[in-house]
Amino acid sequence: MGLLRPSDDTSDAQDKPHDDEEEPRARPDLMELLYFFEQTGVGLPRQEMFCIALHLKKLAASQPIEKYRFWGKVLGLEKNYYIVETELNEDETARRNAEREEAEELAKTEDSGAETRTRDELKEQRERELEEAKQREIDFAAERSQAKYQELVRQAQEAGQSQMPEPVELAPWPPIPPLPLPPIPAPIRKIPSEPSGIGVNKKTYFVCTEPGDQWVELPDVTPEQIQVSRKIRRAFTGNLDSPMNTYPAFPGTEKNYLRAQIARISSGTQISPLGFYTFNEEEEAEPEEEGALKTNYTENPDYEPVSIKDLTDPSMSFWVHHTPYILKQGRTTWWNPTENEAEGEEEEEGEGAPEEEEQKEIGPELLTPLSEDAALDSITPWSTRSTSVLFPEFAIATVRSNLWPGAYAFAAAKKFENVYIGNGHKFSATNHSPEPFGEIQDEYPTGPEIMEILDPTPAEEEEWRLAHEVRAPEEELPEEEELDDEELDDQD
Repeated sequence: MGLLRPSDDTSDAQDKPHDDEEEPRARPDLMELLYFFEQTGVGLPRQEMFCIALHLKKLAASQPIEKYRFWGKVLGLEKNYYIVETELNEDETARRNAEREEAEELAKTEDSGAETRTRDELKEQRERELEEAKQREIDFAAERSQAKYQELVRQAQEAGQSQMPEPVELAPWPPIPPLPLPPIPAPIRKIPSEPSGIGVNKKTYFVCTEPGDQWVELPDVTPEQIQVSRKIRRAFTGNLDSPMNTYPAFPGTEKNYLRAQIARISSGTQISPLGFYTFNEEEEAEPEEEGALKTNYTENPDYEPVSIKDLTDPSMSFWVHHTPYILKQGRTTWWNPTENEAEGEEEEEGEGAPEEEEQKEIGPELLTPLSEDAALDSITPWSTRSTSVLFPEFAIATVRSNLWPGAYAFAAAKKFENVYIGNGHKFSATNHSPEPFGEIQDEYPTGPEIMEILDPTPAEEEEWRLAHEVRAPEEELPEEEELDDEELDDQD
């Protein structure tokens, strides 16, 4: 009865599907989400979405990813970007932050050495320029003395003098002072980037231009990149290595620009129904710093779905932001630039008065209702509607962002999702106005040493020449002897 005997591999065969069910990665059902977005009039073709779902599964198997979801699609001039939002596991995040700290310490040491070398080089340059200016005046004085002596010799020869004039030695003119060296400014303290897994770098993004192409990880975004991205407006080409020829100059390529725009779009458009998320009880129990905002939240197990009527309320009081607000610094948490002021006390005195301490900036709290969003040029930030008026029991609530065209969200029962399909630019009621150029640098300070005078007239030149002309000494003529009256009579 061997046919009825259970096989030894039965346990293994039963364990395999069990392992898949216990896989820690959260795999969203993209086809289900596609169905909901189709009801709202937004989405991608089913065949394209199916290929993306298979491609996402391949990405999750090859990267240390904890969670992932389809973020959206950014339209480009040549190619489009398919973007995936992921959360790395704790080990990978810790490893990346350790490498980042080492790189920052090394860069800090190099910058300190470069600053010292710059100060010494500028001082040596100033001393060298002064010595060169003095030597030039000495050489020029010798040339003028020689020319003056030759002129005196020529004049003496023309006058028929047998005695030559003595050599002339003219004193050198005081050298023109060199260009004043600008005061050596204190090193510019760049706003530090937020570590991986925190703030604007909490999520990691992968992109590809065609479903099935190799996924490319986008680098973490820096505050400077976010600040500059707010001042420029450039269409995406579909080439991650495309240079950014903009003003102000963007620090990076299109890859970095895409990452900065993703951070801005996510911060302003990722929303959820009121009550779906709640803050961690542990964080609420901990004492908070003055002005500190709560950043950790989890899904609410006791969430009761909000009615379609409330979700489509124009006041937008039943939708909240669940992504941190980006401050003017380009971070979600404020960085105090004067925190390490003690490090700059060794700088030379007289290089400038200390700057006033900046006022701390605090953004709105997480899970803030959309009703508190500010309008832009009298444009309401959000529009909401229901997918069906005839069958409200089967309707889906959809929200569209008017500030970031292409950002949509839906909610149905206990499901909701966000997606972005657009060109990656913020709405502007007027044409884009580039950043004005900086102030023109000051010219060389005018002083009496270098002020120009009016050219003399010919009459003034002749008068000066006659006044400085070397005259030959007059020869004494022999005195005529007085003749007697008799000699005069004889001559007659």
